[in-house]
Amino acid sequence: MSHLSTRMPTGNDTTQRAESKPAFSNSLFEQFLLPANLQLAWKQVRANKGAAGVDGMTIEAFPAWVKSDEWDTVKD
Repeated sequence: MSHLSTRMPTGNDTTQRAESKPAFSNSLFEQFLLPANLQLAWKQVRANKGAAGVDGMTIEAFPAWVKSDEWDTVKD
């Protein structure tokens, strides 16, 4: 059995993650907040007739939320 398919990773913490930088960075957030990425994601959600996610927001409620002050806090 390959070590990649085991349930529990082997090795110590230094072998599992070589870099100390965070997994998510500002540049990652900036990338998924690009208008082109958001438009593509929105098309996919609409095509799938997306159900509300863990935040309870429906696809019907999303356009109004994006135009609200709450969206501005996400972008900042």
